[in-house]
Amino acid sequence: MPDPDAVKELRRRVFFAIWPDEKTRGALTRATRSVVNRCGGRAISPSNLHVTLVFLGSVSEAFLMRARQIPPFASPGFELVFDRLGFWSGPRVLWTSPSQIPTALIELELVLWNRLAGIGFERQKSSYRPHVTLARRAKFIEESISPVSWSVSGLALVESKLDGRYPTYEVLEAWPFGTAHE
Repeated sequence: MPDPDAVKELRRRVFFAIWPDEKTRGALTRATRSVVNRCGGRAISPSNLHVTLVFLGSVSEAFLMRARQIPPFASPGFELVFDRLGFWSGPRVLWTSPSQIPTALIELELVLWNRLAGIGFERQKSSYRPHVTLARRAKFIEESISPVSWSVSGLALVESKLDGRYPTYEVLEAWPFGTAHE
């Protein structure tokens, strides 16, 4: 039986992401507003729009400190053009993604996984599908959207906090691309 006086270790739910600036979040919101309003789901707050690169899950403070040491590393900026909508029926998620995924994004995701493996993190088995979640508990609506360009210039470490029923996200650290401290 566990010691009832033992202090439970604090764990934090975190992920690495590319985090859009306000202009890009606004453009994504405007381009998808019509379909999000008609999908019958709960729209994601514009302040929470992002592309997850690596989801770490619930981690200890010690692991989080090691994960913070992984970036920054040399990575070129790149352009993402969100030009398609998609839907996952199981979780009922409406999303947008680029039809053309830049090599720099795939390389960035691989570098993160390789460095995380070096500190004991195990890579998820699923394939990487960069996307921005637009709504949850949605129904599928077949529609096209006006393309939205995003000049990605950095990486962020983000914490997901449950605040009532919906998560909020807090950027813990951000690293611009083009700088390396290896």
